Amino acid sequence: MTVSDHQHTKNQRKRSLYEELYSRLRDDISQGRVPAGIVLTEAPLAELLGSSRAPVRQALQLLAEDGLISRFDGRGFVVGPAGTQIRRINITESLGHLVDAQERPLFAWQALYEDVERIVVYRSFFGRFRINELELARYYGVGRTVARDVLLKLETLGITEKDDSFRWSIVPLDECRIADLYEVREHIEPLALARAMDAVPDDHIDRMLTRLSQTLESYPAVSAATMYDLELDLHVRSIQPCPNKELLSVLQRTHCILTLSKHVLGIQMEMPEYEPFLAEHIAVFRMMKRRDKEGLVLAMRSHIHGSQPKVVERAATVRKTYKPDDCSFII
Repeated sequence: MTVSDHQHTKNQRKRSLYEELYSRLRDDISQGRVPAGIVLTEAPLAELLGSSRAPVRQALQLLAEDGLISRFDGRGFVVGPAGTQIRRINITESLGHLVDAQERPLFAWQALYEDVERIVVYRSFFGRFRINELELARYYGVGRTVARDVLLKLETLGITEKDDSFRWSIVPLDECRIADLYEVREHIEPLALARAMDAVPDDHIDRMLTRLSQTLESYPAVSAATMYDLELDLHVRSIQPCPNKELLSVLQRTHCILTLSKHVLGIQMEMPEYEPFLAEHIAVFRMMKRRDKEGLVLAMRSHIHGSQPKVVERAATVRKTYKPDDCSFII
């Protein structure tokens, strides 16, 4: 089964709103369903989706880096390359299909997910805290089922957990837990990727290598959204075809490591002068292209092992410099 096949199975991982929005807009723009000249801005799109601006901002940044939209002499982005003539069309008319009656439930939990994830991830650096599910629903003005869906998604990533009394809490992301998570990743992730390798087509690998090479040339003038998406390319998407779903289930709980850098790097702290993961990802994908399982495992294990000290350092920096949000649903 190919990567594309896996992306369309019923067991497909739940995607965050920014991933869903980016994917749909990319397809709609490429296929002409969203015509050139339409202006896309954060606030109207967020209002249309009933979400915060953060996921909309991430999606637009990725589309801009793909060359599908561009900046112009005004607010937001225009669909098309620089210099495209502006067409003043109501955004609901051109993008209303994103939230039609049939698909609106798809966005229910996604609309607030990115905001909750950011708040909870930052709080995890400071210890264990309770989350009141009912108060979370009230805080965002949604039903309790929607709030529970968000917490369940966070649970799959190892960010939240329930005790024997079904009370939610934030799992602390301290140095000891980071070490434990990396021990799991270093042993299991290279194996899972090697098992997935034969089902990953060459054109997928070529696309990943092209994206990495382009980003490496532009670095550090790249967005946090792009850096996180590149992490997903290797550590999530390319591993999905692994036939051992138990391995994937274990690895999913280590993805809180990826969310740490997602919300910190380029946001809470500046991009480092040099980010070795780009070259290391290239090395892994080249081994995959050669179908060299032994080389792939070694390159992947080396990459994971080398990234642990950076993550520990980033978490420590956040603890020293960041004051957590005061939210009524966190006790």
